[in-house]
Amino acid sequence: MQNEIQTEVETQTKTTHCLNCGTEFEGNFCPECGQSADTGRFTMRFIFENLLAAFLSKDGGIWFTFRNLFTRPGAMVVEILKGKRRRYFSPFPMLFFTLTVYILLFSITGSRGDLKTMEKEYLETKETVDASLDEKTKEAISSVNELKRVFGVGMKMYNTHYTAVTMLTIPLFLFATRMCYGRANRKRYYRAEYLIAIAYSLVMVVLYRCLASLVFLFSDNAFDTMGDLIPLVIVAAFTACFRKILGFNTIKSVWRSFLAMALYYTILLIAILAICLIVILIIYIPIIKQRNGG
Repeated sequence: MQNEIQTEVETQTKTTHCLNCGTEFEGNFCPECGQSADTGRFTMRFIFENLLAAFLSKDGGIWFTFRNLFTRPGAMVVEILKGKRRRYFSPFPMLFFTLTVYILLFSITGSRGDLKTMEKEYLETKETVDASLDEKTKEAISSVNELKRVFGVGMKMYNTHYTAVTMLTIPLFLFATRMCYGRANRKRYYRAEYLIAIAYSLVMVVLYRCLASLVFLFSDNAFDTMGDLIPLVIVAAFTACFRKILGFNTIKSVWRSFLAMALYYTILLIAILAICLIVILIIYIPIIKQRNGG
């Protein structure tokens, strides 16, 4: 009996060599890096159990974060900024995950095919110029047709690289929100803390886009209507995630979020128009002049 007790005590106080940092310790987790003592080789069972834990855990992970994001988004962001982060899925991996799901749904449901038709219409724009028109009018019509082709190329690139476009415009969201949410809040919160709320806001927007892609299976008109509402959804998502950390009431939060999104779209539109203008000046106008014998 005494030998059994001694063996049990020795097992409980067994020294473990951490495979991550090399520290020798007693217990279930390394005191230096936090890695589990029973870390072993990867198996299919291990991967399956970790996936289930990440998605279905009620005390943390993706499902827990999704649930809080839609039931108490502002309170969740405040908790994360105050340091309660272990239970929540990190914002940027979560945003990348939802963008990946959106792209898959977008392609599988056929809603992507609907936009491809629009892209094709713009890319295959034909010049229908009346021979009786003067040269300046013909040149103007040709310029418009070339602009449509440029727009078609832009649509194609946007739809093909939606994940990259969303990630690349995050700094623009950061600039717009910091400009419109007040000087006092710019002093209270770092830029990185704004980025946390922005990332979770965009997760909500991408999930709405996922829902729209599923709706496309049942109704094209409903899908188009949901697409038209995306700017309002963005305002609602930013309001929900920022309201508590900013300390604004609902009306003020909505108004400031609306201004931020208006600024975002204005800058984005100017940037797109500038790019199109540069492309036209450098590439398409010389081609048009060459076609017209100029």
